[in-house]
Amino acid sequence: MKTKYSFFRAASLVTVGMLSGHAISTEVLPSITVVGAKEGSTTQKSIIDAGKEVRETPGGASIVDMQNVKQGRVSTWVDSLGLTPGVFVQERFGAEEARISIRGSALSRTYHGFGLRVMQDGIPINYADGFFDMQTVDPAAARYVEVLRGANATPYGSGTLGGAINFVSPTGYDSPGNIGRAEFGSFGYLRLQAITSGVLKPTHEGQNIWDYNFSANATRQDGFRDHSAQDSQKLVGNLGVKINADLESRFFISAVRSRSQLPGYLTKAQLRSDPTLANDATWPASFQRRDVDSQRIANKTVYRYGDYQLELAAYVLQHDLWHPITFGFIEQDTNTYGGHIKLSDTSKLFGANNVLSLAYLPDVGQTDGKTRRVAAGFVPGSVSTQYKQEASNHRFLLEDRFSLSSDTLLIGSIQYHQSNRKKTDSVIPTANYDINYTQWIPRLGIVHNLSQASQIFANISQNFEPPIFDVTSTMSASKAQTGTSYEIGARGRAEVLDGRGQIDYDVTLYRANLRNEFQTVCNSTPPCAFFGQSSTVNVPKTVHQGIEMGVAALLDRQWQARGTLLYSDFRFDENSLYGNNRMPGFPPLIMRGELLYRVGLDSGASPTLLSYSGPTFEWVPMSAPMDNTNSVSNDPYAIFGFKAGGQLDQKWSWFFDARNILDKKYAVTTNIGAGYASSGPGAAYYPGVGRSAYVGLEGRW
Repeated sequence: MKTKYSFFRAASLVTVGMLSGHAISTEVLPSITVVGAKEGSTTQKSIIDAGKEVRETPGGASIVDMQNVKQGRVSTWVDSLGLTPGVFVQERFGAEEARISIRGSALSRTYHGFGLRVMQDGIPINYADGFFDMQTVDPAAARYVEVLRGANATPYGSGTLGGAINFVSPTGYDSPGNIGRAEFGSFGYLRLQAITSGVLKPTHEGQNIWDYNFSANATRQDGFRDHSAQDSQKLVGNLGVKINADLESRFFISAVRSRSQLPGYLTKAQLRSDPTLANDATWPASFQRRDVDSQRIANKTVYRYGDYQLELAAYVLQHDLWHPITFGFIEQDTNTYGGHIKLSDTSKLFGANNVLSLAYLPDVGQTDGKTRRVAAGFVPGSVSTQYKQEASNHRFLLEDRFSLSSDTLLIGSIQYHQSNRKKTDSVIPTANYDINYTQWIPRLGIVHNLSQASQIFANISQNFEPPIFDVTSTMSASKAQTGTSYEIGARGRAEVLDGRGQIDYDVTLYRANLRNEFQTVCNSTPPCAFFGQSSTVNVPKTVHQGIEMGVAALLDRQWQARGTLLYSDFRFDENSLYGNNRMPGFPPLIMRGELLYRVGLDSGASPTLLSYSGPTFEWVPMSAPMDNTNSVSNDPYAIFGFKAGGQLDQKWSWFFDARNILDKKYAVTTNIGAGYASSGPGAAYYPGVGRSAYVGLEGRW
């Protein structure tokens, strides 16, 4: 009985990889060595173990294999997560910062991020209030990305609507050696990366085993638009020590320097005539930008004793922000401290397989900040606000995973979250507050294997999210966002063409009934660049529901089709002003995909100069509402690309990645308003990047 269940989980990893949008089959993937406890890392899950956990998840979850993402450009979160089921992600102006949401998390947030627990190696990069900066992560340094949608991120202490995204670094055990990579292309784009990794073998028996992995990355670009240049340098690394087969400790470091100009929104007329323009408010003055310096040190230690495992983690995150924008110069110094204690017991219960987990996940943080007015000559002037923001969270988790049979797994959990948000402003004392939030968050889910190639799942859960400081700046959205979520789905594999082809699928349907959803809207003619022109409120009742689908097919061992479909129906629920109107945020339907012709898939095939080639696409067939009254919408669009790549020899590989080859003029995202019927949307459009092409070369030795 136990063997049957374990075999199914291992065999199904192929499906998990395909449906991440970046893998097709075990023959296509680079070779992966399965290591035992004495050889591999116990502090970092391998991609195989992560895939097994996805198969035991009663809802939407994916693993993105970064080895396959690197068959094209690897610069933005769109590059890494664009073909992941259930993830809405769009570039804002071709730089690292993106518009990202899962199940409508932070739906109205058109810049920066919250509503997701974003982690690097299982340790959060969020501030203590929940805010996160995408610039502080280097996706190119990850071995894989774990995407757990909604309540499926419970094991990481997440209670948000969106769930969690975890960028997992390789260790010295994964791919020892050195890697050099160069990418360059349109609009002055250049990215250089160097990676070194290995295991230091002990010289005598009983000596500790050390391993390491370090990645250094430098990126620059002039940008598709005026005033959209970016320059960044990132260092990500980890150093592990295996004291014995049951005890391992790993240290993580990261350092980021990011400099980004901000081009701003355009009017629709400007979008159609010349989308490379910058907004008049940022050009020709050219002072609006977002500069980030961030450092992080963390440790994770795992100790195994029989059926028990204890995991301890601690981290320190330091973050400096220099952010000149239209209404002032924002300066912030943020320090965040946190960690976790996790204890698991794999002892059998009533003779059946069972995993019982307990966890405590605290974090605290403080931001010292001020805003200076814009003086003549676009230089910092007098201080308009000077504040201290303090946040703390205490998360307690109890989870049990019980095997009802060899094919059915029941998952139940309960979380208790206690949070505090405190702001003290010495210039505007009326803006001060000190608020506590508490919530119990239950969850119940089930996974049932229909066969060795398919399974169905379902779960019901609560969600809970206290506001970030930016949301509570005017106290109009001081309540926590809560709700109840439901989801059902299926994933698996079907053989077609008399066994000459296979289709893998992952389909999830979800619905969330929300209370006090955060919504930030523009209350004047966009771009709402000045303080007080936009506001955030708690919307009493809303409904988020949709379909998350990923499909991958391999036909005749040559044709690879891969795609995702995301249907989103977000509405007000009997609202006194907007009835049951659609909520603005992003399009109701978006599809992405590619069709590649692959060469040399047979086992043992020699390197092929042209290993893959074919078209790519992104299609938004329906207009997207831009305001609560549904009076103005962003236009549908379709863009097409082409990618190719191959192996020069056993060490060197190359790629070519062309995008928007028809040079379509379109808005990839927009500002959001309460109602544009009378004023019109004004400067509310962020143009998508025009025709572009990128090439890359990677060497391994």
